[in-house]
Amino acid sequence: MRVHCSFACVVFLALTSPAQDWQDCKPKGDYSFNDVKAAVQRVTSSRMYSGWDEKTFNRSGDLVAVAVLKSMDDSEMAFPKNAKWVLLVIREAFACPQRCVQVTDDRRPRITLLLLEHLNEITRGKMQADIKEVRQFILEQASKAN
Repeated sequence: MRVHCSFACVVFLALTSPAQDWQDCKPKGDYSFNDVKAAVQRVTSSRMYSGWDEKTFNRSGDLVAVAVLKSMDDSEMAFPKNAKWVLLVIREAFACPQRCVQVTDDRRPRITLLLLEHLNEITRGKMQADIKEVRQFILEQASKAN
């Protein structure tokens, strides 16, 4: 009788648990892509961020650049105010890569550096000094993480 009850409980839990998208699966301490993308959308649209958003960015590293590219099109990013928020988000993503970013590959700013080049092109160089400063910061932080 005990075996049937345990099996019934397992079946019940399996059937009543919501189905999850693969992007929602995450190891303890990491954020899913959906979490990162939602934080990017919230911050760039509201122009405010919370400590939760900051933690999400700090722990995500290069994944933040992918979320920015998936969340905003070029016409949105080209506006200087939006570009400044993108730069802030990217900077937060590399604030502490060695300690904060759990996924080792996301400690390297591969997509982030491409995004910064693209951002410079679409803003027609108007943000060049800010982009250069963030790029330098990210490269310094990434070199410490290796």
